[in-house]
Amino acid sequence: MLKNRKRLRIFLIILTLLVLVFGYVVENVLPYAGIKPMRRGPEEMSWLLPKGPKPDAYGLNAEALDILSPDQLHLKAWLVGSNIDTTKGIVVVLHGISACKEINYERARMLADMGYGSLLLDLRAHGSSQGDYCTFGFHEKNDLKAVADTLSARFPGKPLGIWGASLGGAISLQSMAADNRYRFGIIESTFHAFDQVALEYQADWFFGLRSVWLTNHVLRKSGAIAQFDPFSVRPMDAAALIQNPVLFIHGDKDARIPMWFGQKNFDACPAPGKRWYKVPGGGHNDLWRKDGKGMRDQITAFLDAL
Repeated sequence: MLKNRKRLRIFLIILTLLVLVFGYVVENVLPYAGIKPMRRGPEEMSWLLPKGPKPDAYGLNAEALDILSPDQLHLKAWLVGSNIDTTKGIVVVLHGISACKEINYERARMLADMGYGSLLLDLRAHGSSQGDYCTFGFHEKNDLKAVADTLSARFPGKPLGIWGASLGGAISLQSMAADNRYRFGIIESTFHAFDQVALEYQADWFFGLRSVWLTNHVLRKSGAIAQFDPFSVRPMDAAALIQNPVLFIHGDKDARIPMWFGQKNFDACPAPGKRWYKVPGGGHNDLWRKDGKGMRDQITAFLDAL
């Protein structure tokens, strides 16, 4: 009997500690997990930059730009020129979460060889840009208005486009809906609603557990910290407002952001020039390795049809 009581006390102590740890994580760790991404520059992402961090090593003619956001953050960018005599347009290229503008050198090279200039942007709270928090498009879509102001003044009359992957894709859709100066978009592997993708990430953290209550509780705290409404971040609703052509690309084996999330964005978009391309066997971060030629052909055909 005494031994059983001792075991019970030990069990209750362990259970109490687990509850306290869980409560601390929910209240003080998880709310920052999304909005406070790991800040990584080209040095920390060198495995994606085999030729080093400088754009000229990738055949790019680039200059550094500093763009001031509406809330006075300095956003860092590379402005890359076309590799042919004419410039057909300018494409803003956006990275995913915890990444930086330099990982988009290959996309910029592809665009430059096709006659497009590009602007590679460090999103707020990423790379060399200022900002403490990522808001998944809530504030970033206004940053992209400032980007469009800069590019429209620098290249009057040239069409602007936007190309984003994952987080960058969600921001691209919201930016297109908020600013009609973005005349076309390329969207890779993004989500349709922030609360839904947060639920998926929670399942990754908690061994498959999906709790709407827990997710919403954490999101409300995240929103209070970063001063935004996470439940209004719905790229699908933004897609429903877009009339300009959009190419949607998603891998059918994406375990991080399931393909049906991307299909919801495509289905919601009423643009007559929209296109859908599924990458067979593609996950979240390996689309170009799985089907680089197919993606290049799709993007070329899309841009040629503009």
